Amino acid sequence: MKQEIFKFNFKFRSKDFFVSKNNSNAFNLIEKWPNWENKFVYVYGPKNCGKTTISRIWSEKSKAQFLNKKKILNLINNDKNFKEIAESNWVFDNIDKVIEENKNSFEESILNFINILSLKKSFFLMTGKKPPRFIASKLQDLISRLSATLVIEVKEPNQELLIKIIKKYLKDRNISLKEKYVDFIINRIERTYSSALNISKLIDNKSLEKKSNISHKFLADLLRDLY
Repeated sequence: MKQEIFKFNFKFRSKDFFVSKNNSNAFNLIEKWPNWENKFVYVYGPKNCGKTTISRIWSEKSKAQFLNKKKILNLINNDKNFKEIAESNWVFDNIDKVIEENKNSFEESILNFINILSLKKSFFLMTGKKPPRFIASKLQDLISRLSATLVIEVKEPNQELLIKIIKKYLKDRNISLKEKYVDFIINRIERTYSSALNISKLIDNKSLEKKSNISHKFLADLLRDLY
């Protein structure tokens, strides 16, 4: 498994995606396309870490088509579609989940699809929550194929990134938090993307719903509801 390490200053790239040292490996690779050393890339990381957004950014750049179970089965089971496979770039978001949910009914089709692409010039970006070697599949040829891709991890955020996610989310909704309140939140939430987004959404929704000023008590009540 090959992983590249880059250090980037934090930059806000879009409404839903933040670039930091925790996810810059994946974002930098997208920026480098089509100069990839491997046609197959597998990006994995926790829920809400931005894998789907990364996929969409690359899809727009490469004109790649998104895949799902139905689409792959249709392509694989009809020889007339092999030309389309060869002439397109592809994205499969949450491929590990689809493989594990469908087991033997789908593993062979995924392997066949990858084998066809390996003989062509097309690129294939896959995402998942877990690295290929931990996908529950009895088809070892498939796991070997996935493990041979360029595998890149998107890590959980550090404190600095969590703060910036919360501030940016609320700023976009015209909500400004005093630093003491930001510190109060950061010291009480889990260090995950999901937690940062969930508390931000709660602050936004509840402050409108209750028409309340943001105070220690207001935040403490939200955190109690959240956990």
